[in-house]
Amino acid sequence: MIIDKEIASILSKGVYPPIFHRFRSCGLYVMRFFKNFQWTYVIVDQRIPVDKKTKKPVFGRCKNIHEMWVPLIEKAYAKLHGCYENLMSGYVDEGIQELTGFQPEKVFIRDEKSGVFPHKMIRDNYGGADGFWKFLMSRDQDGCLLGCSIKGNGKEGGLILDGEPSGLILNHAYGINDIIEIVDPWDKTSVIKLLRLRNPWGNSEWLGAWSGDSAEMKKYGKVIIDSYIKTLPPDEQFELEADDGTFLIHYEDWRDNFSTLFLNIDFPEDWTGVRFASKWTKSNSGGLPNGLNREAIERYGRNPQFLIKPSYDTEIMISLT
Repeated sequence: MIIDKEIASILSKGVYPPIFHRFRSCGLYVMRFFKNFQWTYVIVDQRIPVDKKTKKPVFGRCKNIHEMWVPLIEKAYAKLHGCYENLMSGYVDEGIQELTGFQPEKVFIRDEKSGVFPHKMIRDNYGGADGFWKFLMSRDQDGCLLGCSIKGNGKEGGLILDGEPSGLILNHAYGINDIIEIVDPWDKTSVIKLLRLRNPWGNSEWLGAWSGDSAEMKKYGKVIIDSYIKTLPPDEQFELEADDGTFLIHYEDWRDNFSTLFLNIDFPEDWTGVRFASKWTKSNSGGLPNGLNREAIERYGRNPQFLIKPSYDTEIMISLT
């Protein structure tokens, strides 16, 4: 009970400095965002744009009509960026970074020109298709936040496969909630590789193999429920046939249709990080040297430079913003 009271006290006050606690009695809310590599606090009131006919929030809203955390966060995020219109489009990983502080990373799954997987980067960095699956598994186990999208290349709307709607939407962000391996009960040597995706709209799901009404689900549905869904926390459990935006898709179908993987990395405790504040200006942006003459080398030398010398073999991630 002591722990429950402590959690309740924290939630009632809000996860922000005590200086803001008195605002809650006035109907004001304080949201914290990680913008330009520093935490920024945004204060908003509880007035939310509502549709006159439906009486529902015009923009983002919670599935439970009695909850308001989504429109309040969205309002604060819009204020941070000037207006609601400025929240349109953008990259999933960069938005998640500003909500969590996790380091963003993009991985282009397929070659944008040929559409073939795996392209050279995937082969070199992950050891082919199986290596990329292991990469996904390890990132999921590390607690990273994952998402994906399908590049439309000028097209909008639903993705059409072999003349039929696939249920997937072009240029639309999906969350990857889990990476799943299930041993095939009819072939113990075979492992079924699935991803649990969620459309944030709460509807419009994948219609292909392993979807709610598919032949695969009719055969393996009970296996998935017993060996996977029932092991999830109660708030994560879902119905296979419900049109709630959550669906399963086989790894090969996901790999062949989605073009971009978004990651937000929560680095382990044994990692060390350091940040430097600097910038390029007209006076110090020398660019790359276009020759080996003294003038070009001196111009290049005016670039801001940070020299890194590890004392042993190590993995380094460098991010600029």
